[in-house]
Amino acid sequence: MKKLKIISIITASVFVLNLSLYAKDGYYLLKAGIHFDSNVSGGKYSLNELAKIITKEKLDVAIITDHDNMDVSYGIKPFQDLLKITISRNSVRKYGFENYFSYINYLDRIYNNTIFIPGIEAVPFYYWTGNPLDKNLILNGWHTHLLIFGISSVEYYKKLPSLYNNNFYDNYNGNTLKYISNNFNYFLKLFFYFTIALLLLFYVIKKIYLKRKVHGVRSPALSTVFFIIVCILIITEYPFKPKKYTQYSNDPGTGPYQYLIDYVNKYGGLVFWAHPEVTHEETLPLNIPFMQNQIKISTEAYPDLVYQTKNHSGFAIFWEGMKTLGRPGGLWDMALKEYCLGLRKKPFWVIGELDFEESNNLDLLHETNTFIFAKEFSQEGVIEAMRKGRMYATRSYFGDLIEINDFSIHDPYTNTSAFIGETLILTYPEARIHIKIKLKKNISKPINIFLFRGTQLIKEMIFDKPVDVWIEDINLPSEKKFYYKIYIGTKDWISVATNPIFVIKQ
Repeated sequence: MKKLKIISIITASVFVLNLSLYAKDGYYLLKAGIHFDSNVSGGKYSLNELAKIITKEKLDVAIITDHDNMDVSYGIKPFQDLLKITISRNSVRKYGFENYFSYINYLDRIYNNTIFIPGIEAVPFYYWTGNPLDKNLILNGWHTHLLIFGISSVEYYKKLPSLYNNNFYDNYNGNTLKYISNNFNYFLKLFFYFTIALLLLFYVIKKIYLKRKVHGVRSPALSTVFFIIVCILIITEYPFKPKKYTQYSNDPGTGPYQYLIDYVNKYGGLVFWAHPEVTHEETLPLNIPFMQNQIKISTEAYPDLVYQTKNHSGFAIFWEGMKTLGRPGGLWDMALKEYCLGLRKKPFWVIGELDFEESNNLDLLHETNTFIFAKEFSQEGVIEAMRKGRMYATRSYFGDLIEINDFSIHDPYTNTSAFIGETLILTYPEARIHIKIKLKKNISKPINIFLFRGTQLIKEMIFDKPVDVWIEDINLPSEKKFYYKIYIGTKDWISVATNPIFVIKQ
């Protein structure tokens, strides 16, 4: 372990004074519950009942994210877009997007002590394997979800890329020949449909004309029926763009999810991966004659999707994101290092996720939380803070035991500093780190603070009372850009994770 020393409070008094002003005067520290489901989609409580529960439990922020849609469809070949079997459940789309967003914003106005933020749990993609005739049909990836909020217009939520919205298009890239070549089968199908339609139309018109001129010519009724069918097939192809992803494709990897992430970024929203390390299995009744009477729904854990996609806002580290993603040296660290090397446009952050639907034990609302440093007590203040990563995540009720008042990196030469989620331009050959933790309740046994620089543990401290320490990192890495972050808990059970602070050496 590289050499470190703790600077005395007396020696660093000038920095403490500067910090206390920075920490107290700039921010509200807000306790947030992220990912509530009401009875609009999968939850038990109405939006109003949910609001009463949240305010009674004294959460400062509640981000409500019901499912945007809960419909899946399976088409019968060769007319999969025309002959479909659809399974439908409650969703924001059924409830009405305008009703949903306006009601949550209304709750935000009438409850002065709680910030309510409307959002969506997006279900962008799924795919089928097997065959209902063989009774081995499986619905895959149906529980691969993303939490989306902060978009200004309800209209943009309505058009989120998804199989339901049928807007996963392969858009024109400016090169006509390449575009047609890449989608040759699709354009061949369109050509076939239009050719058949024109031939049938010509035949029908000809028959009608001959029937008027020549007695005994048969009515073109059958041809007319076929013409109508082909026209319907053509209409199902509107707006006549090749589909990039369908539910009959093989596993497309990151494709549809990156498509959604790019859309959300385009309209200024935040998008966080939900429950990324959960494997979900269930069966669903399917009452279709001569076919299987139930289908299997299977979703594998998807930490690789979180790592492989770009420019999303982050992921839920608690409960499920500490196995592969959030653990020290995991996929999150790999992505942060890529950002430091310039291989990613921006970093992504961690949140604590409740995924609250119903419970007789309302203490569960405090089991997994996100603590946000907001500049103002409003929806806009919360979204701005989360966009910039000024937050830390907790689990196991730990957030009600401690309060991180400050975690910051200082340059003693320029007297500048960077807080959680920020970047410090460091001109001094060492970094000074301040950690200040308040105890809100007595702790029954000592707890560890793990200070990491990148993937390297550079300081471990045990505490059972308030912490206010300065740490000097005097042997900085050779890399020009790196980062610090804190975990709190035990070696076997991390209960707090902060977002990183980045440092650029001059």
